[in-house]
Amino acid sequence: MASSTDQQDELAHDDLEKPQISQLEAEEDFEKRSKKLVRKFDLRLLPILVALYIMSFLDRVNIGNARLYKFEADLGLTGNDYQLCVSILFVTYVAFELPVNIFLKKMGPKNFIPLAATAWGLVSMCTGFAQNKGQLIGLRLLLGLFEAGFFPGVNFYLTFWYRRSELGVRIFYMFTASAAAGFSGGLLAYAIGFMDGIRGWSAWRWLFVLEGIPTILLGIASYFILANDPLSATWLDEDEKRLVQTRRDLDNTSLGPDDEGGKVQWDQVRAACTDWKVIVLCIAQFGTTVMLYSYSVFLPTIIRALGYSGIQTQLLTIPCYATGAVVYCAVAFLSDKMSRRGMFAVAGCVVSCTGYAILLGTADRGAGAQYAGTIIVAAGLYVAVGIGLTWMPNNLPSHYKRATGQGLDFTVANLSGIVSPFIYRTGDSPRYVLGHAVTFGCVAYAGVLLAIVSVLLKRENKKRERGERDYVLEGKSEAEIAKLGDYHPSYRYIW
Repeated sequence: MASSTDQQDELAHDDLEKPQISQLEAEEDFEKRSKKLVRKFDLRLLPILVALYIMSFLDRVNIGNARLYKFEADLGLTGNDYQLCVSILFVTYVAFELPVNIFLKKMGPKNFIPLAATAWGLVSMCTGFAQNKGQLIGLRLLLGLFEAGFFPGVNFYLTFWYRRSELGVRIFYMFTASAAAGFSGGLLAYAIGFMDGIRGWSAWRWLFVLEGIPTILLGIASYFILANDPLSATWLDEDEKRLVQTRRDLDNTSLGPDDEGGKVQWDQVRAACTDWKVIVLCIAQFGTTVMLYSYSVFLPTIIRALGYSGIQTQLLTIPCYATGAVVYCAVAFLSDKMSRRGMFAVAGCVVSCTGYAILLGTADRGAGAQYAGTIIVAAGLYVAVGIGLTWMPNNLPSHYKRATGQGLDFTVANLSGIVSPFIYRTGDSPRYVLGHAVTFGCVAYAGVLLAIVSVLLKRENKKRERGERDYVLEGKSEAEIAKLGDYHPSYRYIW
């Protein structure tokens, strides 16, 4: 027979086990409910947002496909007129990105996204009716105006719904849409090429009109699908909304006040503008985005210069974009699983630099080596650009600092859209040594900066774990502590 002491020990042991079992069950239930909620977000939001991004990217870069179908001759473009028409879009695109992102919450994503998409779809369609350079320039400026803020706004919008560890894959879904737009755009341009002469129209006119119409329809549909944020979504019940708030608390996305009577928090805007992480990541993003725009717009031109016909060129762009999409897919999932960004972004830069080195080193060795170089560039391109875009919002927990940081990131990055067309000059065909060399340099410096940021963020986390940043809390009120955001000693950066 067991002694009284043994029985008491067993009871005490049982009492200790019950809370542990209860806690384990609660954690498992939370994870199960959280996965179900995230799946609901994915099915509701991502299809329409991805479709809109595909169309926004197509409408922005299909001028590269149009060039193969008498585009310049029909509009009387000579010299560097084509490069001017490509780059002019980014004047309005860059000018309005940051203001749109800061005021997105006040405008409401449910209103802004449908309105912007419908407007740029109309402008894209109208481009098919342009008769001269002046009209084309005006339409490109309008396209930049209406597309400004869409992609940074959507990236910011996704942070309302997903945790930091979930964001990489969702931005992958969005950003890989540019690769999908590339190869589907090439395939569509190939098919539309056979419409040349129908109703007396050149194929490039059909290209703009037929790619503008779906954008308009998607823009209208998005109004009935999107919600401003999870707490205002009519398709979430009260339990799901409470779960949303719990997920935010666990993710430290509540560090820093999100609302002060609906007013813009200008102190958080200033904090973003003076944060070294934001500044360095913006400069790095400029370098990788030079590659994105020069590659996306001039890939058909580069391949055509290797001696292929217009129809063959459209088809040969498809493997390049498909390679980029597949590689980015694998890397995005791995990056989220490991909660690491820097090492993958740097690796993407290294791969793309290798591709540009091949393009520069094989200029006189035939089309095969040159084409292989374009595929290798694509393998690193979407990783370098996409992971970089994910990294900044991961490390800015407060609403207006995150909005400003992302807005600055896209604004600085898209300045490259003004530069890129002029480094691939018409007179440099067929090898484009200047364009390849400048892009190589931009991607190389971006890789170095991304590596430095990763090392410094890792070092900062270790200092916080050792308590070396606890002094930050001394002498501060609760309101002041609430505004520390990512400077709070308990916050850990994703590096």
